[in-house]
Amino acid sequence: MIEMEALRELVAFHRYGTLSAAADELRITQPTMTRAMRKLERDLGVTLFDRSVRNRLSLTPTGELAAEEASRLLDDYERFVETVRSDARLRNEIVIESVAPGPLHFLASLEHDGDTAAADATGAADATTDAPAAHITIRHDLIDPEAALDELLQRKATIVFTDREIDDPRVESLYLGREFLGVAIDNFNPLAQHSSVTFADLSGMSFIVASDIGPWRTLIEQRIPGARFLYQQDLGSLEQISRYSAFPFFYSNLTRSSPDVDERFVVHTRTPVAIDDPANRIDCYATFLTDNRRVALPIQQRLAQHWPRETSMDAMVSAAG
Repeated sequence: MIEMEALRELVAFHRYGTLSAAADELRITQPTMTRAMRKLERDLGVTLFDRSVRNRLSLTPTGELAAEEASRLLDDYERFVETVRSDARLRNEIVIESVAPGPLHFLASLEHDGDTAAADATGAADATTDAPAAHITIRHDLIDPEAALDELLQRKATIVFTDREIDDPRVESLYLGREFLGVAIDNFNPLAQHSSVTFADLSGMSFIVASDIGPWRTLIEQRIPGARFLYQQDLGSLEQISRYSAFPFFYSNLTRSSPDVDERFVVHTRTPVAIDDPANRIDCYATFLTDNRRVALPIQQRLAQHWPRETSMDAMVSAAG
């Protein structure tokens, strides 16, 4: 029977070129690796190594092929292990990820306010089974939109909030609503007297912005000419800079009620202004595996029910004021 460790050693030899270098990388002795490679040849019934040159070992063409196939097999094996383990975790945990921060903040704010969409959904999902209620985990580290399908297929997430429908028969993408931005502008800036602005009106300004804002980052960089974006990784620093500087910052209909954003309005030095611009929108979807529909659908339904219904920023601006 071929052992996975022998395949790892073959791949390491292919990568590093010598037994000694591969053995050092794998933290094993060279004689141990030599024995493993000879056993691998016996198990396969083929010659993998060219030993015709004294003190110089190299792979035969078949050995090259074997190493490449072994690398793919090891990747598949790691994916298999991770998928099975992740699936076991998801039996007792509902994991929610997103490509943009807004839906995650919105879900967290519902929980904070005691109107817990996730909890309601979990209860509804568990009503048909004797299993204990699943724990809700919201992962705030955003994922790349292109990775959303893999996160679901590898059972790393129960639901991924996406900015587009995913066309794949294994998943469902159900519409939640739209996210749009507002901008908090220093009270002494003439734009603060406007009820709304366009992205072009904000040209040349400097903004304090959270680093991880998903698709919004590309949108604001493309739509606001000559702007400077002072990205901050640490949200605590972002809040402090917001308090003690005049830099404008963005918020959205989904993040306005979150404690982090609310803290930035405490000092009342900025005026919330609507951004009335055709590009100011991201459509949000709850995407999940079809076989997770029983758990995911109640969460999607409750979020869609509570989603802000305003077609403009007016209500949000009033709340911020």
